[in-house]
Amino acid sequence: MTFANQLESMTLHAAGESDLGTVRQLLEVVGLPTESIKSGTTSFYVAEENGAVVGIAGFEFYGSDALLRSVAVPPALQRKGIGDRIVDLMVSIAGQRGIKRIVLLTETAEKFFVQKGFRVVDRSLIGNEPLKKSSEFTYACPTSAVCMVLDFESVDRISPT
Repeated sequence: MTFANQLESMTLHAAGESDLGTVRQLLEVVGLPTESIKSGTTSFYVAEENGAVVGIAGFEFYGSDALLRSVAVPPALQRKGIGDRIVDLMVSIAGQRGIKRIVLLTETAEKFFVQKGFRVVDRSLIGNEPLKKSSEFTYACPTSAVCMVLDFESVDRISPT
């Protein structure tokens, strides 16, 4: 059985207090901001496969918009489809919550997110003021980061299998 086949049993659960050390450690390993851990503004999710943490992701919710943050996979497990599966599950969570649009900023994964149905937009076109005042938009990500959105109302989404 290949690792990709094993991903079907990967689970994603909301991070509890006991998971936050693991979340912080993984964010530091992959060089992503950790400021939102102590602020409590980001709802983190932990991906596990056979009891081992294989990745994380986070959402900040601003009305009908969700800001996708910190999709991270340990370096030794990258390029095995884990990030792809995590994003599918996060999109599913957003859909179940009635989110209309997912927004993200990235410096390194534009092609990946385009393949997931996101499109590049000018940052200034994001009209959700609370989202634009988030730490991600104001200081965690430089202005050189690419802003991307996934509009649920304009895209047919397939539930992850």
